[in-house]
Amino acid sequence: MKRPILIATIGYIIGIIVGLYFNKSIVLIYIPIIAIYIIKKNNTQNKLKKLKLFSIKRYLRYTKIYLNSKVIIVIIISSIISNTILNFQNQRYNQIYKILESQESISFTGIILSDKQEEQYYNKYKIETTINNKKIRLYITTNKRVELKYGDQITFSGTYTKPEQQRNYKGFNYSQYLKQLKIYGTIKCEKVQILKHNQVSKIFELSNNISNKIISNTKKVLKKETSSVLLGLMLGYKTDINEEVQEDFTNASMSHVLAVSGMHVSYIILGITLIGKKIIGKRYTEILSIFILIFYMFITNFTPSITRAGIMGILMLLSKLIYRKNDIYTSISISLLLILIYNPFLIQNLGLQLSYGGVLGIVLFNKSVQKILRKVNIKSKFYKYKIKPKIQKYLDKIIEIISISISVQLFIVPIILYNQNIFNPYFLISNLILSIFIGPIVIIGFIFIILVLINLELAQLISKIVKIGIVILVTVSKIGRIPFSKIYIATPSLFSILIYYLSLIITFFSLNVYLSKKCNMTQIRIKNLIAIRKNQFKKKQK
Repeated sequence: MKRPILIATIGYIIGIIVGLYFNKSIVLIYIPIIAIYIIKKNNTQNKLKKLKLFSIKRYLRYTKIYLNSKVIIVIIISSIISNTILNFQNQRYNQIYKILESQESISFTGIILSDKQEEQYYNKYKIETTINNKKIRLYITTNKRVELKYGDQITFSGTYTKPEQQRNYKGFNYSQYLKQLKIYGTIKCEKVQILKHNQVSKIFELSNNISNKIISNTKKVLKKETSSVLLGLMLGYKTDINEEVQEDFTNASMSHVLAVSGMHVSYIILGITLIGKKIIGKRYTEILSIFILIFYMFITNFTPSITRAGIMGILMLLSKLIYRKNDIYTSISISLLLILIYNPFLIQNLGLQLSYGGVLGIVLFNKSVQKILRKVNIKSKFYKYKIKPKIQKYLDKIIEIISISISVQLFIVPIILYNQNIFNPYFLISNLILSIFIGPIVIIGFIFIILVLINLELAQLISKIVKIGIVILVTVSKIGRIPFSKIYIATPSLFSILIYYLSLIITFFSLNVYLSKKCNMTQIRIKNLIAIRKNQFKKKQK
């Protein structure tokens, strides 16, 4: 069985989806399916097989290569485990809701796990407390005059508000959103008393202090317009970014820039490699990169996208250290499985869906898209003229960038349409310009963050370069203001999304077969069928 972790992850996702959208135990679904399969198998064994020229079964038999008995058993076991965990967690949430709602006034002791979030009339904090010997997290709101710090142990009393469910179609489901953060609701505090300071783990206290120092020092060195975008770019800290700027990034299909992801990690590893390779050597640079990635994950509070990229980056570096080939599918599976084991509700997180969707798009479609673009380039009129090797290199690089952008968009378009109902036809232009500048901007931004921690005067030396980079990003994002850059589309149904992905996979599989030189008998048949259809289409055109 190839890639057992990938198969286990697929099963784990199936179990979570059944639990979330059907609210039932997956065992109840498996029992009738297995019973039907056994009955059908016994009946077919006794019957004589008839020869059929056009048979679906003939083509479905190829699925047995991938879906053998071992694979099915692993999927069933992993899906039952994830489904059981999700149902157990849902029951726990309902139990805690009932306990908290049954009391008019609540009194607890807890530890503050976040810095204050300033709202219009109150301050908001995340707190960890204990109910019935179970640790839970809550939001608490306090008077503006009350000042609490990360790590403070407090006693508090107040009234509990249960998070609201989705009221209208496509409305915001606050309850599901808080489950992604492992938070059980909000308490409006009437009395708060600080008992002790610094009651959290030293590691988390250190990471919080570092991220706060980066934010405060960056604001000292750079102006608000520049510092807000830089902090969003490097830490995913979007609190200070202007709403208009955020909207421009979204409309220009550049919102992934402000959500720390694999792009940031790849450029950080590249920057460390370029600097450290000559100074400390290749092997020590890879070890240093692993520690820097762990540090980066800490200061960005382990957001799903950075956790995915960080784990994949660490696995890639470890494979180089132990002289093993890194398997991209296994790396994706390990990172996703770890995230979903920590919190299965994170599967609904839009950042996680876009992050993994983008990676899968590149892995599945990038090579095929590149082949098609190169074939179009060869057939173009410009190819008849002699092109200098340097210009050809740039053309190949442009083709590579365009193919990556197309591959990513092909996979994530249904996710964006389902969640945001917006399509941007200029995504190729914005991403092509972005790809030229984003690498140096991320590397310089990371160097700036390190210098900000060490010395403000050193950070001041490269502040002008950072400012130029941010100005370029903001300027490119204004592509989102061009007419028809925001086309509203109706929410697609889950069935139509499934059909879209199936047709996409079949199309690219057929193209791969058609463009490949070495083929087996099945691929030759498919190639001949495509050639016949192509010939029939040409006749109709004539």
